[in-house]
Amino acid sequence: MSHTLHFASHHQSTPFKCVPAQFIPGRTGAGLLILNGFTFYMKNHQAHGKKQWYCSSRDVHGCRADVITYKGVDGRDYISIFRGRHIHDPPRLRQCHDGIYYLPSHRTGSMVLIFKDNKYWINNRYLNTINWTCRDRKRLGCNSCVQTTVEGRYIKHKGFHNHADNYTKYNFND
Repeated sequence: MSHTLHFASHHQSTPFKCVPAQFIPGRTGAGLLILNGFTFYMKNHQAHGKKQWYCSSRDVHGCRADVITYKGVDGRDYISIFRGRHIHDPPRLRQCHDGIYYLPSHRTGSMVLIFKDNKYWINNRYLNTINWTCRDRKRLGCNSCVQTTVEGRYIKHKGFHNHADNYTKYNFND
């Protein structure tokens, strides 16, 4: 699901400046806001429909950057405030297919697949494909797996999860 966030100017004579952003859908419906390559999780709802978003690396790196958004009368999301400065590089996040996102693991440095609100680790590579297994395979015996091309195109999903979704805005860096 892609959205465009618009910076609303406080000066009536200045035209709106469109800034592309994406929301990674999450179990809570809020998901993660992606702005200028950085990800933010929604911290709280404020008065008048505003939302405050914290940098996803706040806990891991101590980053204090945050964003305030609001929904305009036209139904679009607008950024009213961006505060702070990131003290880290943006995550290497990319979307390759509807509902599939890749991001680096802070623990291993290898890529993690996010598919339908669950995390997958690389299990093996064969010819031009990558086989991914659910993060909870060893711990819970989950047999859900996804196959993609090495370029990131979705091929198939098989198996099922024997647990609740394991990817939320709160465990983004786990």
